[in-house]
Amino acid sequence: MEEKKQKILNLGIVAHADAGKTTLTEQILFQSGAIRAAGSVDHGTASTDTMEIERRRGISVRTACASVLWKGVRLNLIDAPGHADFLSEVERSLSVLDAAVLVISAVEGVQPQTRMLLEAFRRAKLPCFLFFNKLDRAGSRWESVLSQAEREAGVPCLPFCTAVGEGTEAVEVCSIDPSDPAWLEKAVLACGDDNLLEELLSGGESLSASLWDSLRDNIGKDRLLPAFCGASKYGRGVPELLSALCDLLRGSPVPGEALCARVYKVERDPSLGKAAYVRLFSGRLQNRQSVAVLQNKKENGQTEAPKEKISRVRRVEGRRLEDAEAVEANDIAVVYGLSSVRAGDLLGSELPGLREYRLAEPLMLCRVEPEKPEELPRLTEALYQLEEEDPALKCEWNREKREVWLRLTGKIQAEVLEALLQERWGLSARFGEPSVIYRETPVTAGEGFEAYTMPKPCWAVVRFLIEPLPRGSGFQYECKVSPNRLPYRYQAHVETAVPRALEQGLSGWQVTDLKVTLIDGESHNVHTHPLDFFVATPMGILDGLRNTGTKLLEPMLKAEFTAPEEYLGKTVSLLVAHRARFDTPVTEEGRFRLEAVLPAAEAMDIPVEFAACTAGTGVYGSQFFRYEDCPEGVGETRERIGPDPLDRSRFILAARSALSG
Repeated sequence: MEEKKQKILNLGIVAHADAGKTTLTEQILFQSGAIRAAGSVDHGTASTDTMEIERRRGISVRTACASVLWKGVRLNLIDAPGHADFLSEVERSLSVLDAAVLVISAVEGVQPQTRMLLEAFRRAKLPCFLFFNKLDRAGSRWESVLSQAEREAGVPCLPFCTAVGEGTEAVEVCSIDPSDPAWLEKAVLACGDDNLLEELLSGGESLSASLWDSLRDNIGKDRLLPAFCGASKYGRGVPELLSALCDLLRGSPVPGEALCARVYKVERDPSLGKAAYVRLFSGRLQNRQSVAVLQNKKENGQTEAPKEKISRVRRVEGRRLEDAEAVEANDIAVVYGLSSVRAGDLLGSELPGLREYRLAEPLMLCRVEPEKPEELPRLTEALYQLEEEDPALKCEWNREKREVWLRLTGKIQAEVLEALLQERWGLSARFGEPSVIYRETPVTAGEGFEAYTMPKPCWAVVRFLIEPLPRGSGFQYECKVSPNRLPYRYQAHVETAVPRALEQGLSGWQVTDLKVTLIDGESHNVHTHPLDFFVATPMGILDGLRNTGTKLLEPMLKAEFTAPEEYLGKTVSLLVAHRARFDTPVTEEGRFRLEAVLPAAEAMDIPVEFAACTAGTGVYGSQFFRYEDCPEGVGETRERIGPDPLDRSRFILAARSALSG
């Protein structure tokens, strides 16, 4: 008889900043027996905050992983950062989850980042449990905040517990009585099942089993949000939440035996080297196994995923890592020996239907330089290692000027990176004043041409049609050249080279919202070198952009401002001064909420200015919205990194490694 496999659930603990997410994780570890005592964020003793910068500042900046057993179910916990500057960590974590626990402060209520997460869960149909925290604090109003969350989520939120003594340290949390007629009616209506409603009205005996099956179905499809409350500081409400997670969530089915795993975190072990945390969707991982590392082919120009050998496999037990011969599907593994792996990569093969999230959009460009010029090589190497852990940083090295640049999501991220460089590498670095990342787009349609036929041996001729597209369309490519005219292998080279050529336009920014069509091409059966089309394509594309002309696009943020009503006038004046567009404010319980769209260039100092004009009572949150046309006289150009394809002779010499230096 085949042994029944243990049920495994991969759960993300997410929240807006200061909602008590890390404290909840500590209590889960403590009450499940994984640690002997619950640590404190305030005292810098939280077991999931392992970095010195996290303990010192009291915030999580890297994803932490732990594993516990509860009622015979293995719960893999992924504690993601709560601050908006580290959303790239959150989006990678969400992509490997079976469900999320969204922590909401019952005092501060639904925050802008809470809304963003709820919207992301809804788009991806990720099951979500709500935990309303801080019921021990004065001003707690969990039922009111529950109603607010239900309005924001757009789906029913069903409470599974009640609280007594809310607003005091003596608060107690009790599970609901499933036979309570009032709760039964709420549950049946939340499920939206006519058959259940008929059974309820007729007093049918089978209601209990049918209801719980329906609840599991609706929760699994994100059509119902189970709601719990508690005070994580004292562990109240935690057992009720854990039991419900085990009872109401079904384990994920395994789609096949072929390996598919996603890397959601990369870190470096002092003795074992690079460690990749992966969630297995199917297949298994074991020692000395060779696996394909699927990276972003557009970024890396790869046509085939490289294979690398795993030197060691470990699994998470509590907060420790323990050696394992193999790790099976649906579990979390930590693997070593994969030298090229980066956070976000897939291992094995790609399965259809994997969840994807886009929460973080780095909008700031910042130069980093060492205090001691001779340490520039070490600094650059350290930043490239940090990029493997967070690819959104997109470290850029300007060889001609010997400068290194990073892409950031906020100023706090720069402060954390500065501390990390000191902590891990002993490097003192300065982060320059950040500038906004603009983009370019063609003004009109036009053609670009390049005949790269000299000096021999070379032969690559390309002709492109470049057309502007509506805002938000991104990049599209099409080839209309017959293989009789240009062989498929050279067509593939052109298709790979075009996105690279568009990384820097006439003003030095990435070109977007355009369609590029290869309308003609020519090779020579004797003179064409395999890499000739990688040289000709950038020159042809930049020639086309020179003919079409480009204009700047600026990034826009969707922001939310909440504060007491008496500060509404000052807030409106602040927004007008920063080129913002905004809707009519909504007032509720003496506070206003105002949604606005404003340029990212104008928003860098908005949090500080808004806090000042509301005497520290305002709450601000923002997320990337889209790129829009830049007004005349606004924006800036960026100096090109590397040789300019429009400087044809120099570009060809550089491409053929003929430039000295």
